[in-house]
Amino acid sequence: MIVFIDRQHAGKPHKINDRGASRDLNGDGEITAEELEAIWTARLAVELEIKLYDKGVKVMPLSDGKYSARHARVNEYAELHPGPWVYLALHLNSGGGEYGSYFYDSRSTKGQQLATMMAKKLKEGVEHIDTAKAIPAKADDWTKNAFYTIRNVGRPVAICCEPFFMDTHQRLLSIPGMASIATTMVNALLDWRQIHE
Repeated sequence: MIVFIDRQHAGKPHKINDRGASRDLNGDGEITAEELEAIWTARLAVELEIKLYDKGVKVMPLSDGKYSARHARVNEYAELHPGPWVYLALHLNSGGGEYGSYFYDSRSTKGQQLATMMAKKLKEGVEHIDTAKAIPAKADDWTKNAFYTIRNVGRPVAICCEPFFMDTHQRLLSIPGMASIATTMVNALLDWRQIHE
């Protein structure tokens, strides 16, 4: 299995110190919600990559260019290498929601299966997240932003991962918090791989 890990960015390269502390990315003297999302999403990507490598899973990080360009690179690589492949668009949410979300392309049955497995693991494995959802993403309803992040991915199974809301789940804004979320995602990916390899 090959996992493509994509992450949002705030216009400049992410800066995370060795304690995972937040930094002002654009030099304006304050850390905005957008910057905080980018910083902690990057931390989640690091944790996820480490844990996948530890399990012998090949990881390909992505973080630059428009989504269409990233998707094209993923599709080109997938055409040349054996699968299964999974594309993860990672995001954290500012705001006060109580749940975690894994969006899948509404046309993808494998995507639905993986998103459901991820949501189940998140609910079971991460303290403070009581509800987790697998949500079909479409171009013409409230899920269109999530759909935009995965819509051009072809053969790989594509998931938009939004595991928690930062304002509600502030205790998860830590290295142990990111590690606990990454663990649930890796476990779901490994379970899904058993079905499709």
